[in-house]
Amino acid sequence: MVCEDSHTLESNSQKSPLATRNVATAINFLSGASQGKYTRSNNEGYTAVTASPAFMSKLGNADLAAIAQRWSECSYQNNELIIAHGDSDRDVFFLLAGRARVTMFSEDGREIAYRDIAPGEIFGELAGIDGKARSASVVALEPTRVARLTGAAFRDIVINHPTFAWVLLEHLSAQLRRMTDRVFEFSTLVVRKRLILELLRRAEEIGSVNGQVSLSPAPTHFELAASISTHREAISREMSTLAKRGLIERRGRRLILHDLALLEGLASKKE
Repeated sequence: MVCEDSHTLESNSQKSPLATRNVATAINFLSGASQGKYTRSNNEGYTAVTASPAFMSKLGNADLAAIAQRWSECSYQNNELIIAHGDSDRDVFFLLAGRARVTMFSEDGREIAYRDIAPGEIFGELAGIDGKARSASVVALEPTRVARLTGAAFRDIVINHPTFAWVLLEHLSAQLRRMTDRVFEFSTLVVRKRLILELLRRAEEIGSVNGQVSLSPAPTHFELAASISTHREAISREMSTLAKRGLIERRGRRLILHDLALLEGLASKKE
């Protein structure tokens, strides 16, 4: 992990060079996100595109400036831990570039993956809100750059910026709905349906073209198994079945979903 020194503004008229640069970074992110993408030089190895409406893309310039003036930036390498389950710190993070995963491991080493974090998303906010220990770990999936707010700065911004607070409520509501859906799926659906629904969720985050979606990089069987609470062998078997039916296709590092409508129908079909 490599971090820049955090900073505090003494007044709006005395901005540090780092604060000014952070505001520019945030505003540039917003202008890119408003066009459905976030672009960044790839010379650092960062993934730099997200098509879904990320948290930061819903904020106006004033809110982005408020958080950017008070954050510090940190860089993480592939597989490096950003947040550790059980830690007591209260910092809140925004993913600027790269990719990360919210995850936990059981005592026997089994991974449970909760969600992947794309550029523009917020994470670590629960500890910033309730002050309790971290409920899960977050690990970088590739070279990743994040912005970090102290818990105190985060609370101050929530209190004084109602638009930011409302976007945060929308984000928390979406996460609760997602977790409710997953608990239902784990309790009632067979592996094939859980797998299809997970693929469709990933497709929705990207956006379809002519009823097709290209997932890149393609999720590994291990990642999919961790996401839907099953084992890798079951994923391999079901992926093979879907491929034989022409519904999915592996092309290099990409996974092509050929017919989203038919996949949705299979997920809802009674067995």
